[in-house]
Amino acid sequence: MNRFPIKVTYGIMATIELAQHDRDTPLQAKAIAARQGIPSRFIEQILQGLKQAGIVRSLRGAQGGYTLAQDPNQITLAELVNSMNGNEVKASTTGQLTAQTKKRGASITILSTIWEQVQEAEQAVLRVISLQSLVDQHQKLESQRSLMYHI
Repeated sequence: MNRFPIKVTYGIMATIELAQHDRDTPLQAKAIAARQGIPSRFIEQILQGLKQAGIVRSLRGAQGGYTLAQDPNQITLAELVNSMNGNEVKASTTGQLTAQTKKRGASITILSTIWEQVQEAEQAVLRVISLQSLVDQHQKLESQRSLMYHI
């Protein structure tokens, strides 16, 4: 089950592609989209969101494109997910649950407490996974896949 919106999944895929690429040479959005199978109509808005979050940098011009703003070991999956989801959404949802809690009573209080715990646990897991670990897993799966084709 995928709990992430497709926008988040595409953002993670784009950063994996950038992490596999030389950080000194920008990679164009259309190349990222082609290599990762991301629809071209989404790639620019995804990369702009990552740029606003400080995860990627862009360089204009004929030789321009995108690079990671920091080392893949320093970027956590939590940063990627939160930058694409937006923390403002979670904060406003929590506020709404608190207002509803006063009106509906104990059942909503119990459920909202459980959902807050689930979100905290999810964030704890995402904070310990680095972009570099995703790149390593990706490369391992790709090498296994290429071996299967040669058998």
